[in-house]
Amino acid sequence: MSEPTDEVARAIALLESQHEFPGAFEFRVVIRPAHRSSAVAALLAAAGGSDTLLEVSERSSSHGNYLALRVRVQVDAAERVLQVYEVMREVEGVLTIM
Repeated sequence: MSEPTDEVARAIALLESQHEFPGAFEFRVVIRPAHRSSAVAALLAAAGGSDTLLEVSERSSSHGNYLALRVRVQVDAAERVLQVYEVMREVEGVLTIM
């Protein structure tokens, strides 16, 4: 595997300074409601599998056009968090991930 870029190295350092790895990490994802199951499945696959899931909570927008998910998963390293962000940017129906 190649060396991480400076930007990736800074992101990893920031994650490691704010979170303990391995450990629980919460992703917040805003999606179109029709894509709930595929978005959660993609997140879990990127996080290391369905056995990493700790909790999913959701809240619908007032008109039902959007769904805000909080997905807590067990992650092994900061690099895994960055992988999840990268994968989720490509998932249909995902509007944003934090």
